[in-house]
Amino acid sequence: MKKLYNYVLPVLLLVFAVSCDGDNEEVVNIINQDPVVTVTEVSPNKGYEDNEFTVKGTNFGIIASDVKVYVGSSELEIVSCEDEAITVRVPQGATAGRISVVVYGQKVDTQLMYDVLGNPGVVKIEPVYGFVGDEITFKGHDLGVSSTFYNLLFAGKAEAALFSSEPTVDSFVVKVPNGAESGEITLTITDKPVNLPVPFTVLQHATLDKLSLETGFAGSQVTITGTNLNPEILASEGLELEGIRVFFKKGKKDEPVAAEVVGDPTNTEIKVKVPADLVAGEYAVTVSTSFETIEKTLTYTVLPTPGVTGISVQKGYINAEVAISGTNFGTNADHIKVFFDEMECSSVKLNKSGNIVVNVPKGVTPSENVVIRLVIMDTEIPMGKYGTFNVLQTPEISSVQSSYVYPYGTLVEVGEEITLIGHDFDTNKNNVSVTFDGVTAPAEITNITSTKITVKVPNGFNAGKVTAVFTDIDEPVISDKELALLPANGDITKYVLKNSVQPFQGAGFAGAEWDRDGLHDWEKTDIQNNGGLQYPSITGGRDSNGCIALHQWGKRNNKNGKMWQKTSLPKGKYRIGLDGISLGKSSGYSNAAFVVCKGTEASDIPGYDNGNWIAGQTGVKGEIAMTIGHQASETLNLNLTENLDHLIVGFVVWADNTVWATFTSVTVHLVTE
Repeated sequence: MKKLYNYVLPVLLLVFAVSCDGDNEEVVNIINQDPVVTVTEVSPNKGYEDNEFTVKGTNFGIIASDVKVYVGSSELEIVSCEDEAITVRVPQGATAGRISVVVYGQKVDTQLMYDVLGNPGVVKIEPVYGFVGDEITFKGHDLGVSSTFYNLLFAGKAEAALFSSEPTVDSFVVKVPNGAESGEITLTITDKPVNLPVPFTVLQHATLDKLSLETGFAGSQVTITGTNLNPEILASEGLELEGIRVFFKKGKKDEPVAAEVVGDPTNTEIKVKVPADLVAGEYAVTVSTSFETIEKTLTYTVLPTPGVTGISVQKGYINAEVAISGTNFGTNADHIKVFFDEMECSSVKLNKSGNIVVNVPKGVTPSENVVIRLVIMDTEIPMGKYGTFNVLQTPEISSVQSSYVYPYGTLVEVGEEITLIGHDFDTNKNNVSVTFDGVTAPAEITNITSTKITVKVPNGFNAGKVTAVFTDIDEPVISDKELALLPANGDITKYVLKNSVQPFQGAGFAGAEWDRDGLHDWEKTDIQNNGGLQYPSITGGRDSNGCIALHQWGKRNNKNGKMWQKTSLPKGKYRIGLDGISLGKSSGYSNAAFVVCKGTEASDIPGYDNGNWIAGQTGVKGEIAMTIGHQASETLNLNLTENLDHLIVGFVVWADNTVWATFTSVTVHLVTE
């Protein structure tokens, strides 16, 4: 009665359901998992038809109807079943084969053999792989009948394989026929099926294609490509294959030198390390797989080993030019890589003297002990005493300060003094030149420190970046972001707000009235039923430009629905415009307010109740209250006496039943008069 629950539980789970009302009773869900079946022994492992034997293991259960045992393809009769032992009887016509067990649908194929005596039986195939034409030996017993009574078919073949000689009592030999495929071999003797212990792998002859590099240095790594280099053997258990071997041979009289195989070869690639002790010269590369030596050879030329003899400078800024002198660097700069710490130089050149010329790459952390690495044809070349470099801190412009710095852009006016913020500036004006894109003449520098350069915006500048050139640094220092001129009409909307004018951006206009993904760049809360982006009806379809919508369809008491986005404004005078205002109703009532206030979250926006603020207006800088029939446009003037880094521009809606509020744009203008 061992582990009865393994087979009773699945049945119980089909009918076991608990439903309890009240009294704090718990419902317990039981989840059953099938136990793992194992097979460990067959005893005895040979016998005659009608003999019994025992299969030992674990988790067989005790329900015989849920258990099947096979020898090869022959199902055995279950005599008895216990959790760790199954007794079976050998049926008529069974032959030697591997044991497999199926318990409650879970099949376990084993390597354990049972040999049925008195009937023809094959217990071993040698080898379990071969090329077309190879002889394969089948070993067993009771095999000594004429080959005319045999029918042996390889996978993929309809014709029986040819025998090399007549079978003996304990073996027979056949040749792998043309067209044979990897898979199971089937055998009948006197029209009776005979089990075979393992599938057979039909090998294809390997070929060599090329080397990834035909020239290189001793010790470098190359890849050999080809076909059928490392095929998978179907019956690989117990096989001890020699594996892939690669040799480099210089001359006919020289001994071949074995190369180290790197990693695991695939069927199409072998990575090897060229033996480090090879001298310069041409070598034949031969490959032997686990099954054959490939006739074709490849050619690899070992080049003289490079050596570093000097370096032009060992100190400099980012982008400083560095020349590495030495011997045997070759003639192809594409084969050379130079690293400063982990940063690779973007461009490598060879000058007329054969020296390597690079620039200190961007991204290297300034340090007195930056390591230089030289790699030629994937081989690292020792740098010796020239292997360290002092990378000096390079000046950088990190930001630009002006009177008009907005979240999405910095604006300037001609003649205005702006400040370049950064580090490691040369404080001598004579060593620094600042230019603006589109203007040839240098701008006037009014002040300079190690972290700030104050400069006047020159005539002729429209938009672009600022460039500072320092006398001792080859690479100019350029501002990260572009500047733009303050628009003549003061419209700074695109620098302050996102997605606030037509065409509005959402998931994309698809011809329907609503964009269910909503209005990009705007946050919203408590706007029931379609708050966001609407495409109103127009003659011939819908307006694909869209509008901001705060709608209410058949819902009650939607108080303080909010839609907003965060921004910031420096102190100054501003005019905020609200256009295309449309408030209406089918039934109920609708009121809305446009508000500018301090903060970043919905809770920072004051509540609004049918035209009246129901909370204190702390932080509110301006508002536009709207009711049904409000005019189509409105403006709000702000006079900020301080920089507001956290500012909300948004809407509040107070609506009931079927009403709507839409807006075609929100614009921001700087008032300079």
